[in-house]
Amino acid sequence: MPTVFGLTYALFSNPQVSLFGAFGSFALLLLVDFPGRFRMRLISYMTLLLVGGCFIALGTVISTHKLVAVLVMAVVGFGVLFAGILSPQAATASTATLLIFVLPVAVAQPAAAAGPRLIGWAFAGAFCIPACMLLWPTPWHDDLRRRLSATMSAVARLATAHAQGGVDAESQATVKRELGQLRDQFRSTPYPPTGAAAGAAALAKLVGRIEWVAGNAMFVGGEIAAVKDPSVRKIIEMASETLRHSAALICDDHGHPVDDWEHAEALQESTRRLDLLMDTELDSEVSMLIDDAGVGGGRMARDESAPGIASSLDPSFQARALGFAAEMVADAVLEASGAPGGGDRRLGGTSEAPSGLRRRLGTYLSFHSVWLRNAVRGGVGLALAVAVVEVTDIEHGFWVVLGTLSVLRSNALGTGATALRAVGGTAVGFVLGSAVMIGVSSHTVLLWILLPLAVLVSGVAPLMISFAAGQAAFTLVVIILFNIIEPTGWKVGLTRIEDVGIGCGVSIVVGILFWPRGAMAALGRALSDAFVTSSGYLADAVERLTSADHRVDTQPGQRASHRAYLRLDDAFRQFLAERGAKVVSVEVVANLFTGSNRIRLAAYTLSTLPVLVPEPGQPELDSVAIAGAVLRDSYAASHRWYEEFAEMLAGQRKSLDAFPVHDETLHSVLRNGFEDARTRRRGDRLRTMLQMLWADELLENQRQVQEDLARSADLFAKQRHEAFMI
Repeated sequence: MPTVFGLTYALFSNPQVSLFGAFGSFALLLLVDFPGRFRMRLISYMTLLLVGGCFIALGTVISTHKLVAVLVMAVVGFGVLFAGILSPQAATASTATLLIFVLPVAVAQPAAAAGPRLIGWAFAGAFCIPACMLLWPTPWHDDLRRRLSATMSAVARLATAHAQGGVDAESQATVKRELGQLRDQFRSTPYPPTGAAAGAAALAKLVGRIEWVAGNAMFVGGEIAAVKDPSVRKIIEMASETLRHSAALICDDHGHPVDDWEHAEALQESTRRLDLLMDTELDSEVSMLIDDAGVGGGRMARDESAPGIASSLDPSFQARALGFAAEMVADAVLEASGAPGGGDRRLGGTSEAPSGLRRRLGTYLSFHSVWLRNAVRGGVGLALAVAVVEVTDIEHGFWVVLGTLSVLRSNALGTGATALRAVGGTAVGFVLGSAVMIGVSSHTVLLWILLPLAVLVSGVAPLMISFAAGQAAFTLVVIILFNIIEPTGWKVGLTRIEDVGIGCGVSIVVGILFWPRGAMAALGRALSDAFVTSSGYLADAVERLTSADHRVDTQPGQRASHRAYLRLDDAFRQFLAERGAKVVSVEVVANLFTGSNRIRLAAYTLSTLPVLVPEPGQPELDSVAIAGAVLRDSYAASHRWYEEFAEMLAGQRKSLDAFPVHDETLHSVLRNGFEDARTRRRGDRLRTMLQMLWADELLENQRQVQEDLARSADLFAKQRHEAFMI
């Protein structure tokens, strides 16, 4: 930045060239960092350079037309912020793009000034884009990708060891160690605006999903006899292969996303083969087991008193669970890599085909969309700031708009707190700048020496110290910069305090007028809705399996669950997009996000099983009917608990009742139903009972994570309340 500023200052007498060279450099170097491979990053930077040039020309032309400037600012502000849903690059570049438009609009000049301004922007691009590409180009999330890849590979090796019939203690220890390192890396990973991109959100989802698939991989080899079944061994091996392909696609040896269609196609083919195995080989194996049981026991005569009755009776159950978990990991990997076929397609999601994109746009254009709300808020806030500048003709009106852009947050309380830090930091910067000006204002050489140091501090202070420290350092940069262009001493700092204060006031007004409860409340509502709809979908799936006398349609529940997921994904991405310290820790939110998706997966797993009615001429067994009724009641009680859980996430209750437990009664009627069907040699009802036992095991798996979910919900509610009280 000092290099570009120095060259434009020396080569051109027009101050507009050096002004746009300096702030253009600031936008390119500190406000955007495109992830990915060299080619994709270069294309992204060149696109930003082209769009920025168009915005500078447009902003300069309309800057002298007050009404037009306000209206166009509203449209451009909304469009740039809302475009973040379309691609990771658009989300990453939104702040830098807005700065490049705000500057020419708020600093009114005749249309002829567009030429010098574009020259300054061109100088910024010529120097800063090569710097971005060649000097420390590694994106911030590379270490997280490396840890994700290493953990997937470790889980794949463990699954392979189990498929070969041996319990590999070393592989288990490696998985536990990799999971620990992954959690540590996730907790320490910063989340700048790039976190709003779908790929970055998918990375956060992957952490929970890998923990989930690792748990399945450790459990699937618990019974050596189980993996001796050929179909079980095949499914475990194919799940391992899918995980290996996922590890290869998530990043290369340097930690960069893999932009290679062959890798993505290999993963997609692996998941297709995994689907085929679970739909054919495992169903065939289950039929063989039931036939053996119906004629006198055979392989069904296992230890039914052990935990996990379904797993002891049917060795395919845990393999099926591992297969679905591996597929969910693959979906998130494809999404994180920007490849077609991701987006939780197994749970009602769609690929990014045109029709899928239209449906996604329809979701984001909903009034409930946090992304839409913040795009509207941002557009209106910036337009209002420009209107204040145009009406008052305030000196250096650019700082009014920049102050609005800097402190505008998703809720009025957050905006107010940020505004106080912005004004306070600016005041501190003014005091420091005034002290500098008193000592060196007449010594231009010293100002040039101080400029790089001030730029360095303004770049690192927001992350390493605080937002207020960043504002103070940036104010010092501005004072030095403007005193080099046009020496005015400490008065520049005083003007900046006035202008930023006005900008902060605008942002507070907009925050109060538009959805004052903001993104955190929307995130709580989205989590609440996701748990309720997913739990309802699961209860419908159980009722479908246990109701032989009438048909239960699970499609409405699946669609509602998917819509709730999209709204939650929207709120989650917006939560990641907000800079600064999180109101609620990312780890807590990601844990809740993953928990809601586990319920969706359980519901989908049961909804894909065939409904088996009694054979023609055969009555329903009373024991089977009773088992189905008790199982439905158990899931209904679970659903009621999740409704209370959802109320806590939405801030409507302060505590949770204990999770309902019906283990003794439920297990007793399930055993009776199974034994009755086996004794009567009713193979048709044995299959139904086996499905009920699967549903029981899924319920058991849910109970194992209830305590963790309840703890996360409690932390979510407490941290959100504490943040609002500050």
